[in-house]
Amino acid sequence: QSTGEEQLGTEIGTVEEDLTTLRDEVTRRNSAVSIVSAEEGLRDAGCSKVCAGTTGRSTTAWEQYSTYVYIDVDMSACGFVAVPTVTTALEVGGWDWGNTGSSQVYSVTTTSFRICIYNAASAYGTSYAEEWSWNIEWVAVGYTC
Repeated sequence: QSTGEEQLGTEIGTVEEDLTTLRDEVTRRNSAVSIVSAEEGLRDAGCSKVCAGTTGRSTTAWEQYSTYVYIDVDMSACGFVAVPTVTTALEVGGWDWGNTGSSQVYSVTTTSFRICIYNAASAYGTSYAEEWSWNIEWVAVGYTC
C-alpha cells in the first residue's frame, strides 16, 4: 500500500472511533430518563422522553358532561410512538375543596388523554372551573422511537 492509502486508512479509523464515541455520548445523555416498565414493553433507552405541559390557567376549555367537567389534552407535540405513562394534577386559582378525579386519566393514546373532574359545584356548568382558573398540569414519559 502507498503512504496515501495508509494515511486514508488511519483517518477512516479515527472517524469511526469518533462516531462510536459520539453514539455512546448520545446514548448516555438520552438515557437520563429510565423507563423500568411500560404497557407495550420496554424499548431502546435512547428513545425515552419526558414531555410536560399545561392546559393553561385562563385558556382551559372545559366541557360539561353530567355532573363532571372534562378536557381532552393534546400532547401530540411530544412525538410518542407508544402510549406513555401520564401523571396529572389539577391546579386551581382558589377554593378547591371536594374535587375528585384530578389524577385519573382516561383514553390515553400517543397523542392525547382525557381528564374528568367532579365537584358538587361542577354540576352547575363549566363556569365554576373557569372562575377558579382550573387547569391541568401534566407530565408524560414514553418512547419516541
